Amino acid sequence: VSTANAGTAGVSGALSLSTGSSTSGDSGDVSVVSGSSASGSGGDIVISVGSGDGVGGSTSITAGASSAADGGDASMVAGSSSSGSGGALSLESGMGSTSGGALSVTGGVGTSSLGGSIALTSGSGTDTSSGSVTVSTANAGTAGVSGALSLSTGSSTSGDSGDVSVVSGSSASGSGGDIVISVGSGDGVGGSTSITAGASSAADGGDASMVAGSSSSGSGGALSLESGMGSTSGGALSVTGGVGTSSLGGSIALTSGSGTDTSSGSVTVSTANAG
Repeated sequence: VSTANAGTAGVSGALSLSTGSSTSGDSGDVSVVSGSSASGSGGDIVISVGSGDGVGGSTSITAGASSAADGGDASMVAGSSSSGSGGALSLESGMGSTSGGALSVTGGVGTSSLGGSIALTSGSGTDTSSGSVTVSTANAGTAGVSGALSLSTGSSTSGDSGDVSVVSGSSASGSGGDIVISVGSGDGVGGSTSITAGASSAADGGDASMVAGSSSSGSGGALSLESGMGSTSGGALSVTGGVGTSSLGGSIALTSGSGTDTSSGSVTVSTANAG
């Protein structure tokens, strides 16, 4: 089914595929299905917008709205396989001679209840490992900077704001996954790493805690705070209690761990040997 090519001064004809509306029942479905094959590949379905020297044509797939029930679902699922790998699913914005196209994934607005959630989950491996999830920006070109990466929750005017949780999975017979926060190297000033608890105007400020892991059968994990090495001076290490404007300043306690069946740990405060 096609329309004829346009003449030298016109546009090609439009093509419309639609079912009729209904006043008391469901409207008709539209089905575009390629045939199956017993010994070959299933037929492809291609939806493609023609090229031109004007603004590129848009492609839109929109589920139906409803005034009295839930809106229709929209689903894009790659094919499964009983003997090989499942099909890949790719969402990619267009390349441009100036800026590349943006890609946006946004949950729906809820006017009287929760907004729509977004879940990005890799596939499970029934007999082997689960799939990985990678969130990263592309490398910079020869004269630019790499893109920033931001992970944040929204603010709130009357309730608590959302939590941010970065957790590696537990293991029943192996090691728990590591969490690495590392700043990239360069020939300029090294990048900073900052972990700051939230301030409050009407209650206590949030606590900041760094605790090494415990063990029920071995030694507890070590905790190390170390400033950086330098070709001139090494970096300073400062531990300071907070200022109290109308009451006591924050105290500092340096206490070794107790040994339930043996000796407690020692505390050593010393300067390094001279060069």
